[in-house]
Amino acid sequence: MCAIGRNRRPAAPGWIVLTIVATAWTLTSIDCGPVPEPVARTVIQPVHPASAPGATAPLSEPVTQSGVPQVTPPAPEPGARGRQVRGQLRAAGRWLVYPDGSRFRWRGVTGFMLNEQVSSGRETDATAFLSWANRTGFNVVRVLMMLPKGWFTDKDFTPEKGLAALARTLALARDADMYVEVTVLANTGSLPAKADLGSYVERAGQVCAVATNCALVEVANEVFHLTQRADVHDPNNLTRWAARVPAGIPTALGAPDDENGSLVASAPVITIHLDRSRDRWSRLSRVRALAETSASTQRFVIDNEPLGADEVEQPQKRDNLPEAFFAQGALSRVFEVGSNFHFEDGLRAKVPRPIQQQCAEAFIAGTRIVNDAYMLTFQDAGWPYAPVQKARFAKDPSVSGAASHPKTVPTPDAVVAAYAGLTQVFPSNSAPSSVLLLIGVEGDPVIEWRQPWQKTGVVAEFPHVRIWSIARTR
Repeated sequence: MCAIGRNRRPAAPGWIVLTIVATAWTLTSIDCGPVPEPVARTVIQPVHPASAPGATAPLSEPVTQSGVPQVTPPAPEPGARGRQVRGQLRAAGRWLVYPDGSRFRWRGVTGFMLNEQVSSGRETDATAFLSWANRTGFNVVRVLMMLPKGWFTDKDFTPEKGLAALARTLALARDADMYVEVTVLANTGSLPAKADLGSYVERAGQVCAVATNCALVEVANEVFHLTQRADVHDPNNLTRWAARVPAGIPTALGAPDDENGSLVASAPVITIHLDRSRDRWSRLSRVRALAETSASTQRFVIDNEPLGADEVEQPQKRDNLPEAFFAQGALSRVFEVGSNFHFEDGLRAKVPRPIQQQCAEAFIAGTRIVNDAYMLTFQDAGWPYAPVQKARFAKDPSVSGAASHPKTVPTPDAVVAAYAGLTQVFPSNSAPSSVLLLIGVEGDPVIEWRQPWQKTGVVAEFPHVRIWSIARTR
């Protein structure tokens, strides 16, 4: 996690330039095999958006959220949505599902210090944060169960303290209609060598099994980080410890030091911390890598700790541009992966200051560019059914590495990436279904359409991010 530091290999240079076609379907049932084995297939059928569960009527005027211009989310506003916590989630191949088999849409937020707040008797602070998260539109909060010899208010938040508070933390979250991602092992290098790390994971899992609102037990934070004990660096140990969590509770081993995920694919969920060294728009385009990991492993993948929001931009650490977080949310929707909104005030589970609030609202709006009822698939540019044949893409900025990443000079009249989300249904009177996402836009990117596709409207428009509704003309 960013507040502790990172230990990862530098990313390869260059832009990630893709055009994606996504096909939307409504999920009706999922054939779920035993955890942690992946599901062989999913059973889906296409339906018209107007008849889909949770479908909404079109909005006559764009909705402007605080600091986020021209965003018209097709899903209901947070106050109008149904209850989110509806029983213990389970892993089903590439998705998480409710007990009835319906799809859970992950909209996560960082709240690292939440469990420590409860442990230290600051429940008012914890409740305020959870209430804010729910009102904003989040449904999962990521907490650290412990942080011994760390930077929390309790400077030695030991595993025993964390375990003692965890049941109450989960109860407060449940009252706020929030699921919890519990990251168990952090700063383990400060623990005695005799400390049984597997027992902490097991006991956390037992608490989660009773609570029913634990979305995920993540065994460790950044498993190869230098602050972790040497045995945490071994995926075989992590796998054994995850197996001690009661059956049915989704588990992840923890984020590896790359974006591939194969080292931690023995668990039913994979958490990834994307490289932060790239240019803003190239970095965001790396969400594509998470979709590849999900497809190759048949696991649910979460963009677990992306570059976070703050009041002031800090290159490669924090951003303060709402449209960037809108793009993050929108990309997670197109690529069908989970995503967490990471932000500076969230490290201490504090209600955010104004700029971070705008970024949080933008992230949630981005996740709603397509109604939650639809599942999306995609295909790359140039494939037979891609709406966009060509565009003028930005030049490779000649990235020299993570340590000395140069600020990219914008390419006039170009775009970093163009992603199209395409449905197999063609509603005449509903919220946007087929959309084109333009990321890192400068001027006119000169889109060359594959006939009979064309732009039909604007879903959201920022200086460097545009989302258009698109449709076939015949």
